[in-house]
Amino acid sequence: MHCKITQILRLYSHGIGIKCISRMLELSRNTVRRYVRQYQEMGKCMDELLKLDEEHLRELFSYGEEKIKEPSPCEQKLQELIPSYALRLKGKKKVAKKDLYEDYALRCDDPLSYSRFCRLISQYMNHEKVIAHVEHIPGDQMYIDFAGDKLSIVDSRTGEIVPCEIAVIVLPASKMTYVEAVSSQSKEDLILACENALYYFGGAPAAFVPDNLKAAVVKADRVEPVIQEDFAAFAEHYDCAVYPARVRHPQDKALVEDAVKLAYKEIYPAVENKEFHSLTSLNREIRKALEAFNDKKMSDRPYSRRERFLEVEKECLRPLPAKRYPMKKRKVLTVRRNSYFTLFLHNYSVPAKYIGKRVEVIYDDDTIEVYYDLRIVTTHQRDDTPYEYTTKESHKLPGHHGSYEEDIKAQFNKAAEIHDDVYQYLKLVEQDKKHPPQVFRSMRSILALGEKYGKERLTKACRIRHGMWRIQLHADTVDAAQR
Repeated sequence: MHCKITQILRLYSHGIGIKCISRMLELSRNTVRRYVRQYQEMGKCMDELLKLDEEHLRELFSYGEEKIKEPSPCEQKLQELIPSYALRLKGKKKVAKKDLYEDYALRCDDPLSYSRFCRLISQYMNHEKVIAHVEHIPGDQMYIDFAGDKLSIVDSRTGEIVPCEIAVIVLPASKMTYVEAVSSQSKEDLILACENALYYFGGAPAAFVPDNLKAAVVKADRVEPVIQEDFAAFAEHYDCAVYPARVRHPQDKALVEDAVKLAYKEIYPAVENKEFHSLTSLNREIRKALEAFNDKKMSDRPYSRRERFLEVEKECLRPLPAKRYPMKKRKVLTVRRNSYFTLFLHNYSVPAKYIGKRVEVIYDDDTIEVYYDLRIVTTHQRDDTPYEYTTKESHKLPGHHGSYEEDIKAQFNKAAEIHDDVYQYLKLVEQDKKHPPQVFRSMRSILALGEKYGKERLTKACRIRHGMWRIQLHADTVDAAQR
C-alpha cells in the first residue's frame, strides 16, 4: 500500500487527473480521490511524505487502504492466457473477442462471464499502452479545433435558423481558452478565429497545432504534412510554425478536446436558450461566458486559467506585429485577347504573351498579384471602379493609353532630335488636323518613315513638303484677298 499511495501522489503532483490515475493503477476513483483529499489537507509536500517510513505513512492514510482479493482459479487461468489473446487481437488477422472467449471456456471448468472476460482483456491492453506525462512549455503551442455541436443564429429577414461553427482554441501550459462562433470551417473563418485568439491572448506562440482540418492541412502526413497555402502564410505573418496533430492520435490534442467538453458545460448553456440575429451578438454573449469560465477556479487547482496564464505564460508569448494579417483571396481567371483580365468589373493589364492563359490572381483590399506557373507576372493597386482599365506602360500593349497631349509633346521632341525641318513640318500637321487623336496618328506615321527610309530622307521630304505647304498657303491667301 505504501507503493500505491506514493504512486498516486506522484502522478497527481505531475498534473494527472483522478480519473486517469484510477485507470492506470486499477483503483476506484473514490479511493484515489480520498488519498488526494488527504494529501491536500495535510499541507505537506511530496518530499516530506517520501521521507516518512511505511508505518507512519499507513497511519496518515489508514482508512484509505484497499482490500486485496485473491483471484479465483478461473481468473488465474485467464491471466495466463491474456498475453497470447492480446497478440491475436492486435495481429494482422484479427479475431473476435467472442471466439477467444469460446477458446477460454473450453480450457476452464467454471469460466468467468463474457463481460468480465472482455473487461480484463481491455484492462491488460490499456495497461500496455503507457501514456507519458507531457510537460507543456509556456508560450510554445496553441491548440486549435472546432466543436462538434453547433450553435445558431436567426436570419432577421427570413426567420431561417442558420447554424454556426464554434472554434475552440487553447494555450496548453495555462489552459487559457478562447471560443468564437464563425460562419463555417473555411480557411477564411479559421484564420479569423485564430487571429482573434492571438489578440485575445495578447501574443503569439511558437507553433499552431490544428487538428487535421481541411482549412489548415491539405494532406496529413506523419513526417511532412502539406499545409494549406493561406494558413501557412497566416502563420508566417505571425512568425509561427504549423505543427498538425497526428491522425487518429487524440492524445495529441487531449487538452483542446477537454476544452470542447468544458465549453459544452460552461459556455453553451449561457447562449443556447437565447435568440441572436448576427454573429456579432452571439459572440458578444459567448465572450461574457468565456470571461467567467477563464476566471473560474479549475477543478483540483487553487487558481483559475487566467491567473495561471498571467503568472506563467503571458510573458512567454511573442509580440504581435503592427498590422493584422491581410486576408488574401484567390481566383483563377483567363486573360482576354486585349491582354486584360477582369476582377470585380475592373480591368487589369498583363503582358501580351499571356493572352489566352489562365492566371492565378491573389488579392486583398489593397493589392492584386498575378501568377502564372507559380511565377509572379505583375502587381496592381486594387481599383474597384467598374468598367475602367488599369494599365502598366511596361506591358507595351497595342493601342493608345494615356493623354494625347503628352504623347503629341513626345512626338515633337522626337522630331526636334532628328531635324528642325521635321519639327516645323509637324507643327503644320498639328495646325491642319486639329483633332488630337488624328494629330497623334499622323505624327507617329510620319516619324515611322524615318525608321523605314532613314532620317536623312525624312528630313528632305519634310523640307520639301513644308515649302510646298507654305506656297499653297500663300496662294490660298492671295486668292482669298482677290475675291
